[in-house]
Amino acid sequence: MTSRRRAHRFGSLFLAATAALTFAACSVESDDDSGTPSAGGATPEAYPPPPASATAPGVTSDSIKIGFVYPDLEKVKQYVDVDHGDYQAVFQALVDKVNKDGGIAGRRIVPVFGAVDVLSPAGASETCVRLTEDEKVFAALGSLNAEDVNCYVQTHKTLVVGGDLTAERYARAQAPWVSDLRGGDELGEGLQLYIDKGVLRGRKLAVVAYRDDQAVLDKVVLSTLRSKNIPVTETGVLDADTTDPAAVSSQLNVFIQKFQSAGVDTVLLVGGSQAQFPTELQKTGYRPRLLFANANTASSYVLTNRNGDLSVLDDSLALGQATNYSDPKINPCSSTVEAALPQTRGKIVEPALTPAGQPSWGTSESVACRYLTLFQAIAEKAGKDLTYKSFQDAAFSLGSFHIPTLVDAATYSRQSPAGDIPPTILPWDPAKKAFLSAG
Repeated sequence: MTSRRRAHRFGSLFLAATAALTFAACSVESDDDSGTPSAGGATPEAYPPPPASATAPGVTSDSIKIGFVYPDLEKVKQYVDVDHGDYQAVFQALVDKVNKDGGIAGRRIVPVFGAVDVLSPAGASETCVRLTEDEKVFAALGSLNAEDVNCYVQTHKTLVVGGDLTAERYARAQAPWVSDLRGGDELGEGLQLYIDKGVLRGRKLAVVAYRDDQAVLDKVVLSTLRSKNIPVTETGVLDADTTDPAAVSSQLNVFIQKFQSAGVDTVLLVGGSQAQFPTELQKTGYRPRLLFANANTASSYVLTNRNGDLSVLDDSLALGQATNYSDPKINPCSSTVEAALPQTRGKIVEPALTPAGQPSWGTSESVACRYLTLFQAIAEKAGKDLTYKSFQDAAFSLGSFHIPTLVDAATYSRQSPAGDIPPTILPWDPAKKAFLSAG
C-alpha cells in the first residue's frame, strides 16, 4: 500500500476517531453479536469484573508511573486540518499540579507519554507495547479508540482509564478498567429519548447502518422500535468497502432513491453510516430529518464540510453527552492549564465552537482532565496500599462522581465501570455549526 493510499484510508478512520475525542462521546458499537446488549441496555451480569491481582507494576513507595496516550496529530496535518493543541504539554501541566499538591496518597506521578501514529496500522499497538513492556507503567490513561484498548487490558494485563468500555470488550479484560465512555451500550437509552421526544411516532422512518453494526441494528435498534410499536418503512445496511468511495456512494444513492420513493421523512443513522449518508444526501434535493445515534460520528461529517453547505443537517438531532467547558465548577482543570500554558487562555472552549484554523485546546484539556481526575480519585480512595486489586475495589465503591466537562454525574460500581452517564439529545445549531446541548 502506498503512503498516500494508506494516509487516505487511515485518515478517514482518524476523522471519526477525532470527532469521538472532540465531543467526548462514544463511537460505534461492537459487531460481536454475543456481546451486544439487549434493547433495554446492559444488565449487571454483562459486566463481570476482570481479574485484579495484588500487584502494582510501576509503583514505588513514593511514585506511580503512568502512561498517557493520545493521537500524534503532526502525522496527519498534511492530509486533514485537525489540531487539538499540545496533548503532552496539557498532560504535563496537570501532572505538575497533582505532584505540587502532594501527589496521589503521597506518591508523585512519573509520566510516560505515548503519542500514537494514527496513520500507521501498527501505531496503537507499538505505543501499547512501549508503555506496557518497555516502561512497565501502572496504568494507561487517555485516548484509546475502539479495539485499541484490548492491547492494554487483555494482552498486556495493564490497568486502563479511558476508551470505549462496552460489555463485550470488558468481558475480555484481564486487568481493571474504568472509563466515562460506554461505547454504544447506551444506545437503547438514547432511542428511548427519541421516542419520548416524539420524533419517531407518526413518521415514515428509515434506518441506515453499516455492515459492522448489524448486531446492534438487529438486537438494539430494530428490537427497541418493534417493542414500542414504531414501524420502520425502510432499512438499509451499507456493505460496500469503506475504502472504495465509488461503491459507498453508489449504494447510499440506491438507499436515498428508495427512501424518497417510499415517502420516508425521517432517517435514523447508526454506526459507520453517520458520516457517509449525509455526504451523499447533500448532493440531492431530498431532505428528510436526520437522527444520529452518536454525536461524535455525526460531527466527523461536520468536520470535513465545515465551510460547505450543511443544510442537510437542518432540524437534525444527535445523541451524546451534555458538556460545559466554561463553568470552572464543571471544568476545574482549565485554570491550571491556562496558568501553565498562556497560549490557551480564553481558548479552552467547547471543541465544536473552536474557530476554524485554531487549535482545539478544549479537546486535549478535556481528555487529560477527565482521565487524570478519575484516576486520582480512585487511586486516593485505594490508599497507600495501591495495587490492581485495591484500585478496582475502590472504583467499584466510588459511587457518584463528577467527570470534568460533563454536566451529568457518573456513577461507578461493579455494575457500571463506565460510569453509566446518561445520553442526551443534542440539537443541531446551524448558526454555530455544532450539535449542542439545548440551553
